[in-house]
Amino acid sequence: MTATEIKASDVQKLRQATGAGLMDCKQALVDSAGDFDKAMRLLREKGIAKSSKRADRVAAEGLVEAWVSDDGRDGILFELNSETDFVARNPEFGALAKEYMALLQKNSGWTSVDQLPQEKAVELSGKVGEKISARRFVRYTTPGGVVAAYIHSGSKLGVLVQIDSNKPGPASENLKTLGREVALQIAGANPSFVSQKEVPAEILEREKEIAKKQMADQKKPPEILEKIATGKLQVFFEANCLLDQPHVRDASGKLKIRQLVEDTGKKEGAQLTVSRFVRFRVGAD
Repeated sequence: MTATEIKASDVQKLRQATGAGLMDCKQALVDSAGDFDKAMRLLREKGIAKSSKRADRVAAEGLVEAWVSDDGRDGILFELNSETDFVARNPEFGALAKEYMALLQKNSGWTSVDQLPQEKAVELSGKVGEKISARRFVRYTTPGGVVAAYIHSGSKLGVLVQIDSNKPGPASENLKTLGREVALQIAGANPSFVSQKEVPAEILEREKEIAKKQMADQKKPPEILEKIATGKLQVFFEANCLLDQPHVRDASGKLKIRQLVEDTGKKEGAQLTVSRFVRFRVGAD
């Protein structure tokens, strides 16, 4: 097999797995007639391949990048990973994250990070000696309303939220402000659901059973215990459902996110709905 017959993607894959140089990887594939395992063995025999394969190492550091269009209708949240925070703070790493984000903006039909040009991450990986990988991204688009983002200091935590409106036109400043406040809430309070109706029935039953067991020593009829347990679910909702949470920036603790959304809707003369959100913490599920 000649050098011209070797696929660039195979060379990149071998380089990612072994840490060897591009030309060494290409020659190893030529010498092994394109057999990946044989090429790896050849590199190891020559002492070129590193003992620890980058492909098997965990990339649990990195940064989160966000973008929102000027009209507030489109947004993207993207996570790029490295093995150490030292590399994540490298200017070249940050530049790669922005380059990938620009590609995601341009290619609105992309649905997976696998569609990003992986050779760019492989090239940087060869420079810094660490595994670099594009982990995930989410794209939101609203026909009416706003998409908002929040990136916490240090770029280790990011949020994207979509708030829909039945009023046409670009997002107003009121809507953009609401989007930022709700995104900040999600970052700080870490809700699991938008509203109570999204909570699965099995989770509700589990929480009620926990509440009942906490009252097991109380001599009360089952129907009373059921009522008390149902009431205790409100504590669960305030902790886990975005719309039921007290606004993190309201000192009184009385302003719920639901009320904040409704108040903005009244100002806009529109019905607003928090449709969905995503929260990325670097290295977390």
